Amino acid sequence: MLDIDASLFVVFAIVWILLFILRRLYFNPVTNLVSSRDNEVESNLKVRQDALGSYEKNIGEIEQNLKTARAAARETKGRFVSEAQKEKEKLVSSMVKESRLRVDKAKGELAAQLERMKQELETESKILSEKIEQRLLDL
Repeated sequence: MLDIDASLFVVFAIVWILLFILRRLYFNPVTNLVSSRDNEVESNLKVRQDALGSYEKNIGEIEQNLKTARAAARETKGRFVSEAQKEKEKLVSSMVKESRLRVDKAKGELAAQLERMKQELETESKILSEKIEQRLLDL
């Protein structure tokens, strides 16, 4: 069987000393490195989540501002279209009035010309009738 002698205690002490040395020189630094990396990863994930939340919030605000701007643009466009329609109606009305005035003026001028021509025709017809009468009487 196994005999327990002093070498067991020496091996046991050597194992504990090696374990202590390995723990100090290898396991603790590796554990610290792994835990610091875990902490850094957690921190980065937290920052990512915060950034994602901020991004979504900003996107929501931008979309809301865009909706507001579109509504304002529609309102402005409607107002401009309405004003343009009113201005068009004013211009058309003004042009119709002006054309009616011109037509009335032209009618007046034509009526005056017609009256003058009637007068001239009457005068000329009297002269011609007198000439015809004169010729008939001279025969």
